[in-house]
Order: sequence, then C-alpha cells, then structure tokens
Amino acid sequence: MSSRARLVSVLAIAVGVCSAPTAAAQPEPIGTDDRGFVDSAARCEQSTYAVAFGRTQRSLVAICVQDGDYEYRGVRLRDDALLTADALAIGDGRFTAESDGVTYTFSAKELVITQGERVIRSEPMVAYVEPRLAAEG
Repeated sequence: MSSRARLVSVLAIAVGVCSAPTAAAQPEPIGTDDRGFVDSAARCEQSTYAVAFGRTQRSLVAICVQDGDYEYRGVRLRDDALLTADALAIGDGRFTAESDGVTYTFSAKELVITQGERVIRSEPMVAYVEPRLAAEG
C-alpha cells in the first residue's frame, strides 16, 4: 500500500472514530439527491424537484414543487408510512401541510406536528438541505 493510500485510510478511520456519536445520537445515513431521499418515498416524483428536505430521528420529509404548487412527502421511519399532502410555503424556509386535522410544520430547525393548539410531537432536525427557489429549478 502506498504511503498516500495508507494516509487516506488512516484519516478515514480517524474521522470515523473521532466523529462517531453514540448509537442513539445519530441515525444511519441515507443517500440524497436533488429530489430528496434516495430509495425512499420522501422523494419527489420525476416531474418535480425538492425545494427542501430534512431528517429527524423519526421522520424523513421532502417538500416538492411543480408549477409553483408544493407537496409535503413525509415518511415515518418506524414503519415507512407515507403521508403526502398539499403544502404551503409560510416564509423563512418553513412549510406547512395538513391532513385529517393534523398540521405538519417543517423547517430547518424541526418538524412540529400539531392538532389544533395541541403539539403532538416536535422532532428536531438532524439533517436539513436548504430550500431552493422554484425559479432555480
């Protein structure tokens, strides 16, 4: 093995060891591209693209856009349950969607799930991709 290859191997191991969080701290990595999460239903259809997407410990979310219309695509990781709903951009990179009286508010900071005034769950983001403007697509 060349000294360069050995150095790259040592650095890769060191980065993995030094940055390795506790098992509960970080979820397994999932591949992404400009349509959301690869091999997941939290991924925009072929004719759309993601303006924002993120991951919490429990969920994957992609916000898709086509012709100015937004769609929320959320996947519960525990059972891969998919929720799709029309979404609205509410400013500052935040989006909201509603289904069966439950509201899902997605931002770089968190996914907040509410029913009326009651917060059902607040899930902090562990990974987030900045939104793009529809004109950039």
